[in-house]
Amino acid sequence: MLARALERSAKWALAAWRGLSLDATVVATVGIGNWLLLFANHTTVAATRDVPLWRLFPPGADVAFLVACGTIAFAYALRDHRAGAAFSPRARALHLAAIVATFVVVPTIASIVLRETGKPYTYVHDGALMVEEAARKLLNGVNPYAADYLDTPLFFWPMINNPALYHLTYFPFMFLVSTPFVWLFDHLGIFWDQRYLYLPAYLAACALVPFLVQGAARRLALTAAVALNPQLFPFVVEGRNDFFVLLLLFAGVALLMRERRTASSLAFAAAGAAKLHALLALPFVATYLIATRRPRTGRELFAALTPTLPAAVFLLVAFVPFLVNDFAAFYDDVVRYNAGGAAWTYPISGMGFSALLLALGVIPYRQADFPFAAIELAVAVPVAAWWLVRLWRRPTIATLLSGYALTLLAFLFFGRYFQGNYLGFIAAVFTPVPFLAVAAQARRGRRSPRARGALRRTPSSVSAVVPPNPAAPRQPAPSFAAPREPLRSPLAPARMPPSPALPREPTPSLAASALSSAPLETALGEASPMGAASAD
Repeated sequence: MLARALERSAKWALAAWRGLSLDATVVATVGIGNWLLLFANHTTVAATRDVPLWRLFPPGADVAFLVACGTIAFAYALRDHRAGAAFSPRARALHLAAIVATFVVVPTIASIVLRETGKPYTYVHDGALMVEEAARKLLNGVNPYAADYLDTPLFFWPMINNPALYHLTYFPFMFLVSTPFVWLFDHLGIFWDQRYLYLPAYLAACALVPFLVQGAARRLALTAAVALNPQLFPFVVEGRNDFFVLLLLFAGVALLMRERRTASSLAFAAAGAAKLHALLALPFVATYLIATRRPRTGRELFAALTPTLPAAVFLLVAFVPFLVNDFAAFYDDVVRYNAGGAAWTYPISGMGFSALLLALGVIPYRQADFPFAAIELAVAVPVAAWWLVRLWRRPTIATLLSGYALTLLAFLFFGRYFQGNYLGFIAAVFTPVPFLAVAAQARRGRRSPRARGALRRTPSSVSAVVPPNPAAPRQPAPSFAAPREPLRSPLAPARMPPSPALPREPTPSLAASALSSAPLETALGEASPMGAASAD
């Protein structure tokens, strides 16, 4: 009995799952999956070590947080199953917003409060802390790439021999955009937390994603897949900058789809000036801009790239002052520190190719130098070249994002370290691609039957509208001495022979026979537009 009851329950659950809408399926998958991961896998930086997200709350509130996350994730699918179309797009958007607030916004605020009420180096990622202190170095007239951070709270961050004390690995725009806020908050005596910038950027990115696709269900599904990316959203809580860069990238894509090429190029340039991840997108954007114009002369090529001139100026303004001031320091912090060869090289970590070599004993210890840069270029350059050629032949947004995401994966996976949020970042960039591909296929499918129907209707319609030639004299219908049966459709009943007692009917002419059979032949053929359409 128990086994039969379980079987019925499983069949009911499977049938209910298959009946869910697209957005409900995606929301239930990522929502319930992340709720299960909250119990152990989704962790964040605390005072001295990483802890699960629910440990940010006091006793009692932690249980309420877990119950709320599970309930609100299950409720979306349940409302879709019970209400169906009555569960309106507005209600669905509000429910999804509540899920995002519960999973991400609430624990982020809790982490900020714990930091502000405790030590400034706790409950925050060292990357966010470094950006805050780099902005203060700049305000004090010090090149952030030429300075160390031994005199900052980063010194007390819970990591022994943290190489970040001697190297600023981020590109300039990341701390340049924070500098006005740091100056204002420090002068007002208010504690500045980098998540005051990153959390609104996360919410803005979630609000921007729906503009990449059409249809309420696709928009909700895409937003849920990006906002609740299990390899990305937990890092918002501790203050990583991935969604700040994604906001600029998605803005560039949305503007490019609307032919706002100058604004789009500026958005991509800002993303590239903030993080190396986004800098790899620029060749794909430039190729797309050229390929969609198909220039034949140098003048046309220049016109196709003219919208990128403000973006080029932006990149020069962001990078050149620090390159001119101390190129060696910039190169040591941004390149050698990440690739190997610096005095304090970043330790091998994460889940990539380097971790595999370390586990196999090919690399003796985490700080050892290894030619990862050569391997990165050897793998990533052919991948990028193949996708650039494909983008040139077929310039679509889906091809652009696919090529960029796979090139970034090849470049980062074979680097010195490949963190979990790197995988989440790549997945977020690639997430719109299936939605864009399905929409493009649907558009082609809607056009194709009409084209086929038009082609099939053309011969009959042309023959139906050809008028008789008025110049040709009308010939009398020929008659024959022997009686003939008139032309009939094969589906017409057989004609009975005439009775000998009755006078015989005159033999009909050939023209009259053809006219009498024409209506039936038209009904069985494809002269009717309705018949041509229904044949598909």
